[in-house]
Amino acid sequence: MPTIRQARVGEMIKRDLSEILQKEMRDERVALVTINSVEVTRDFTVAKVFVSCMGDDKEKTLAVKALQGASGFLRGLLGAMLELKTVPTLQFRYDTGVEKGVRMFELLKEEQKFFTENPQVDVPVESPASPLSHTPSSPEGKTEVAVAGSEVSPESGSPSEGGKGPGDRAPS
Repeated sequence: MPTIRQARVGEMIKRDLSEILQKEMRDERVALVTINSVEVTRDFTVAKVFVSCMGDDKEKTLAVKALQGASGFLRGLLGAMLELKTVPTLQFRYDTGVEKGVRMFELLKEEQKFFTENPQVDVPVESPASPLSHTPSSPEGKTEVAVAGSEVSPESGSPSEGGKGPGDRAPS
């Protein structure tokens, strides 16, 4: 987990680098590049800049290569804008998180469309791979949760596994 200072420096780099790309860069390969996040190492020598851009795979690769080629120029401009003793070396990486999010959204829309068109199909309520399973509510209205592979004792309401739970100790 990054320290507060790492996060702050990362945000400053992100803000200033975005401004530089908009105002200073004339390369059409980086025209539609968006900086998503910046991770700075603990010693502040390297900044990993995660970017996304519009276009096909070839255009995305060209955009990252163009940014990497201009990293010295960008670092120099950042040095003039930031009040840091040393400006981190910039490493540009393509961020696939946005594409994965869009793909997930499309899948959810397809699933919603399928279930609205086919109301007779049952919606799965519980995943069999889930480590937690919910037992029916008790008469008092409390929902009991048990870890997979253990049983819920009706008397105590607590999970047990062969009489030895993690909190059970043998008498001394």
